[in-house]
Amino acid sequence: LHGAPFLAAVLLPLPAIAQIIPTGTPAADILLSQAIADQRLFLTCSALEPDTHTFLLEAWQRDIAKATDLLTAAKVAPEAITAFTTAAAPESLLPAPDTSFEDLQKFCATDPKWLTRAMKMDTVRLAADLPKVLPEDRQ
Repeated sequence: LHGAPFLAAVLLPLPAIAQIIPTGTPAADILLSQAIADQRLFLTCSALEPDTHTFLLEAWQRDIAKATDLLTAAKVAPEAITAFTTAAAPESLLPAPDTSFEDLQKFCATDPKWLTRAMKMDTVRLAADLPKVLPEDRQ
């Protein structure tokens, strides 16, 4: 897990607070939370570069859809899936409109290699990582 971005992701003002509800599998909960924290960093810090932002946004939306399918197939409670999709929605990840540029700079500086990590996909990839932690008897 990438500690500094995860901590910083909790500190940047959000337009709406969204929270993960336990799925019944703690390892899955950790992956979902880490993926959201990373994508919050990636989407926020790429916002001034439209091509990069669009690329990352589209990849994240595909990952959300696959994760939702995997969670549904694993018979995770619908309210937990809804909480995940709400927390993972791009509009939930971007900072509040009145967030200062200085706060955004500080947030992005928590992981100076965020762009390299994003492009190398050095992050949780829910489509690939979630099946490894969901119980097989639930899939």
